[in-house]
Amino acid sequence: MPKFRRGYLWSSSTQNNISPAALYTESAPPLPSPPAHLINDPVMQASLRAMKDHIKVETPFNVDRFENLLVDHPNQPFVHSVMTGLREGFWPFHAGEYKDELQVKGENFATDPADLAAIRAYRDKEISVAHWSGPLPDTELLPGMRKSPMFVVWQKEKPRVITDHKSSGLNDGIPKAEGHVRYDDMHDFGQAL
Repeated sequence: MPKFRRGYLWSSSTQNNISPAALYTESAPPLPSPPAHLINDPVMQASLRAMKDHIKVETPFNVDRFENLLVDHPNQPFVHSVMTGLREGFWPFHAGEYKDELQVKGENFATDPADLAAIRAYRDKEISVAHWSGPLPDTELLPGMRKSPMFVVWQKEKPRVITDHKSSGLNDGIPKAEGHVRYDDMHDFGQAL
């Protein structure tokens, strides 16, 4: 069998294969909440109050119905943490401490006119379908806010907009042991078919 086909040939057996990602939810620890020192920080609270009408948390499905479907799930602490994340936003495992408070690492801001036009078109599309919040009321970031530079990779004359999450410094505060997830891959998908 050629190497590229290894693991991708499936039989029509009636074996009941359960997604490894679904099985993981039965033992997964609850997703984290923001640390108490950030929740109680008056500067952070002022930033959140100032932006409360400008940053939205939405999901494309009915969270209450989803929660009802999971009422018998064996790991309710995990389920409750996911429902909180879907309603209020997910905390990225970050401790909330930033080195270089106002400095963005790297200089990968787009400057090419074609790249800027592609980023603006992408932004407008995402806002029009309510995937992004609208513009913020001020040009200055408030304490605790971060910006992630965007750039464009052109593939066959089509722009692909990339958000550089690493340059914001947000990922620097995520402990590697905390930031792991078990995803299903194509092998798992094929077995489930």
